[in-house]
Amino acid sequence: MKKIVKLVLLLLVVLAAGAGAYLYKTAPLQVETEVLRPETATLTFTEQGDYAYDNQYDLYPLVSGEILGVHVKKGQTVKKGDVIAEVYDPDYPYQVKQLRSSISGYNAQIANLGLQEQKEHDNAAVTLETLKGQLATLRTEMAKSGDTTHSIEKQIQVQANVVDMNQRNADLAHEYYRDVRDLDDETIRTAKEAYNQARSILYQSQLVLEQLRGGKPSEELYQAQESALETQIESTSALLEKGYSSGMQQYYQSQIEAAKLSIAQMTEKKGRATIYAPVAGVITDLPVLNKNIAEQQAPVAKISSEEVVETFIPVREIDGVKVGDQVDLLLDKRMGEKTIKGQVLKIEGEAQVKTSSLGVEERKIRALIQPKENALEIGYDIDVRFTVYTRQNALVVPKTAMFEKDGGDCVWIVKNGVLAVQKVTKGVETSDGCIIEKGLSAGDAVVVDADNENLAQGKRAQS
Repeated sequence: MKKIVKLVLLLLVVLAAGAGAYLYKTAPLQVETEVLRPETATLTFTEQGDYAYDNQYDLYPLVSGEILGVHVKKGQTVKKGDVIAEVYDPDYPYQVKQLRSSISGYNAQIANLGLQEQKEHDNAAVTLETLKGQLATLRTEMAKSGDTTHSIEKQIQVQANVVDMNQRNADLAHEYYRDVRDLDDETIRTAKEAYNQARSILYQSQLVLEQLRGGKPSEELYQAQESALETQIESTSALLEKGYSSGMQQYYQSQIEAAKLSIAQMTEKKGRATIYAPVAGVITDLPVLNKNIAEQQAPVAKISSEEVVETFIPVREIDGVKVGDQVDLLLDKRMGEKTIKGQVLKIEGEAQVKTSSLGVEERKIRALIQPKENALEIGYDIDVRFTVYTRQNALVVPKTAMFEKDGGDCVWIVKNGVLAVQKVTKGVETSDGCIIEKGLSAGDAVVVDADNENLAQGKRAQS
């Protein structure tokens, strides 16, 4: 009897073990899935930023003499009109005379800027009307281009006139560029750009003239001439709307106001001259600190009217970034990362070789970022995140969900509780995953880890 009981118990154990093994093999595989929903997909890259300053001003004393006091510290934020320093000059009557002479000089500079700008404006206006007339003539010739001899002679005549005019424009641009080399950087840069553009237009018009003189007129040459004239009309119209001298005029005017204020103060205080902040900003340098004497030719302070973030963009990424783009500034704070908005303010033209902390050299281009007003907090580590691609209503899967099969891209999906391989067409790889162009729909459940060795076609699964 005991043997029978033992045999029955043993049989029950075997049956239980077999049932357990069967249930284990037939139970749904536990997998992590992600249900697809349309989302905004972005491609970003992040570069280290640093605090910098734009629009630097050197503050020169309008008199030389003893420094009576420096009333600011390096890094201090000041408002327009705040006192920076005080200087005493016993020869103040002579200095007042010099200041009045300086005012006359500044006024003469302003007048000269106005005359120069008016000259440029008048030349541009004449050029614009000439270009419009030549474009009208060319289009008339294009309409009756069946007369080959007549057409080519007219084309050559029109193009020769264009070349002559472009040569004059290039000469004028070069003359202006030469005249402004002692002015501010922005005026010099603008003049140089105008000169380079004028040279480029001249060169292109000369090429067209050579082609015309070497053969018959063609539709392509007509169109090239027409396009060149339209481009010149557009650039000349833009030139008429731009004022070269506004920045320098503002600078000279501020110097005049400062000189008048100093004259009034020196007359009232009998030689005590006060140096004021011409703009609101940050004191970035104090060369006069710990000195007893201030000299007219040496700045007592440097002030920046604008706090910005400096960063360096890899050359391979620069095509995706332009001035005016919105960026994220990431501040590493004790309580966690803080994100504030910014805008690309300036991108320099030349690349620099920068070395990373790992010793890797890479060519990068300097850029300045303008933070949202009053949002920048000095003292924290800061990164700049650029968004170079955005796609609305995209279906994005994790990169870990993708795998290759039979030369194509695939993912595992769970449909009706069963695993299946789904072929897909992959689009852009974003910062978070891969955009799927074809093969999946909203609501599909995609297996996150495609490397799971237990995945098999037709196998039951659940998440």
